[in-house]
Amino acid sequence: MTSPLSDHYKGFEISVQALRRAKDRDEPDDGPRHFDIVVTISRSAAGESGKSEMFGVPDQEPFSSPIDATRAGIDYARQIIDKQVEGQSVDEL
Repeated sequence: MTSPLSDHYKGFEISVQALRRAKDRDEPDDGPRHFDIVVTISRSAAGESGKSEMFGVPDQEPFSSPIDATRAGIDYARQIIDKQVEGQSVDEL
């Protein structure tokens, strides 16, 4: 599991957490790993009492590191903010 990573984009705060899945028995110890990635998006100006929304990132190909997985989470959150992900929106924040 990685520590949450934060970023700011177009007035929103993005927090990403990448949870590494257990490796399958037939996977090499040093091979790429699958991650479950969750992003939390909130308005930057809203402060502690602001509303936030959590989004699960769809399954991805294995990543070589947790850093690559968190970058994918940030990219996905930015796509949501830019209204490029059908059915996902931050309009209510």
